[in-house]
Amino acid sequence: MTTNVKSGNTAQFVAEFLDINGNITVPSGGTLTIIYPVGLTNVSTAITMTQQNSFFTATWLSSVSDLGAATWAITSIGTTSAAANGDLRIITP
Repeated sequence: MTTNVKSGNTAQFVAEFLDINGNITVPSGGTLTIIYPVGLTNVSTAITMTQQNSFFTATWLSSVSDLGAATWAITSIGTTSAAANGDLRIITP
């Protein structure tokens, strides 16, 4: 599912990590990576997530992006596979 974000607004991400058995696990850190359009290219930015108990949060300001499609992924420190990912559409405010 694609989530619309108006240009200039923020998008907040919250993640809780689970182990292979579905139990909550707290890694040493989390990273939100967003790939978004700027001009004729895509830019990738990595945002360190802030830990709050077992949750990790991050905020991204969409004004750095041109209008169009963006993708996001959340990973825990030390892994390359995404714990969660999705699509954003940056739209006119």
